[in-house]
Amino acid sequence: MRIIVAQAEAGRQTTFMLGRLVACIVLYLIAESPAQAVCSGASTQQEYREADIVVRARLVSEIDAWSDEPDAAFNAQWGNGAPVLLYGLQVLEVFKGAPGPRIRFFEERNSGAFYLDADKDYLLFLTYIRPHPGRAAGARGAMYVRYACGQSKIWTQVGAPELATLRGLSARR
Repeated sequence: MRIIVAQAEAGRQTTFMLGRLVACIVLYLIAESPAQAVCSGASTQQEYREADIVVRARLVSEIDAWSDEPDAAFNAQWGNGAPVLLYGLQVLEVFKGAPGPRIRFFEERNSGAFYLDADKDYLLFLTYIRPHPGRAAGARGAMYVRYACGQSKIWTQVGAPELATLRGLSARR
């Protein structure tokens, strides 16, 4: 009887240790994936090279769309029912590209989003949302910030050295 009890106890300990190992592996994989992809650590120069458009812009309009029970029309316009934002931006200064006077900025409302406040100026490193079948109509022709915790920021946080770098990069184009 003692041998059976000892074997059962050893089996529970092995199962417990395997469970802890699996939990550690899962936590490691979660910690390594999305945050690393969103937070680039890229320099101003690198983000400038990667961006389609670099601008100083001001938020002038905002559409906050979501639905608990999205129908086909909602999904066609805004996506799968997840909360999304469509910002309208007024371009104040262009450092790269030729965006025109207004930019449409589309993003899902989530932890990787780059949120904007009305009537504030921002330095934005923007990338066009590439078209593909099934893309929400609200996203077509719009742009997004590739790295929510990258070099895009509220304009008051742009220092003189960074502005000089941007103007120097812009002059080379």
